Amino acid sequence: MKKITLFSIQLLLLVLISQLGIAQTNEGYYMHVDYINVDKTDIPAFENQISNILKPIQESRINDEVIAEWYFYEVAYPGTQEPSYNYVVVSISEELTDFDDSRDKVFNRITEMSDSQTTDDFKNMLIPYRSELWRINNSVLTDDSSEISKYFIMDYMDVHLGMEYAYQMMEDEVALPIHEYRMEIDRMNGWELYSLIVPGGTEYGYNFATGNYYSNLQHFEFGFTEEVIRQSHPGTDVNEINETFSETRDLVRSEVWELIDYVR
Repeated sequence: MKKITLFSIQLLLLVLISQLGIAQTNEGYYMHVDYINVDKTDIPAFENQISNILKPIQESRINDEVIAEWYFYEVAYPGTQEPSYNYVVVSISEELTDFDDSRDKVFNRITEMSDSQTTDDFKNMLIPYRSELWRINNSVLTDDSSEISKYFIMDYMDVHLGMEYAYQMMEDEVALPIHEYRMEIDRMNGWELYSLIVPGGTEYGYNFATGNYYSNLQHFEFGFTEEVIRQSHPGTDVNEINETFSETRDLVRSEVWELIDYVR
């Protein structure tokens, strides 16, 4: 814990300065994630119905201020060799209660639009493999809000018991300035830190995650390189940073999602 305290004193001023000119959004909001598995033969019809049926419903929900944003992703690079899902649907809202019975309400709207076998099949495909609720603890995006990131990397973290506060402090004070530097040189569009609300427990496998927004695949390759760390934290011991992160968490898996559609 001594290392982390030294980092917090050394880096606090750098954090405050580096945040100037960077747009902070979504911090304190909540994120509902549905992991969906669609059979390969159903994919063309599924994606078509997402655009023609589900997207207008989500536009209406945003206009009614039920949710703030909605994203539909294809899992381009799964985090496991035997993936259980190939699509991810993300909804963001200011209030956790906005997700109460949200699936039933959306399904009712689908039925109202067209009560047929086609929509019944679509609703069955929308039933998720699993769902999660997250809190967005930190969120920093580039000022260019008109640019929607094509790629999103979800890094799932298992933060060690009793190290939750230390881990978040490391992300806020050490990792955040690194990501901000990458945004300044146009290698990244945004970064967010999430804590898992439900499901939970030690057997679930992870309890935190980070989200990383990119426009190009080529920017994935260079992340926490020694050069980037030294540019964002001059005079800092790079090995000490890496060791301190390892003391607080394990990276469970990373996967890349590619944006198919969105409303915000």
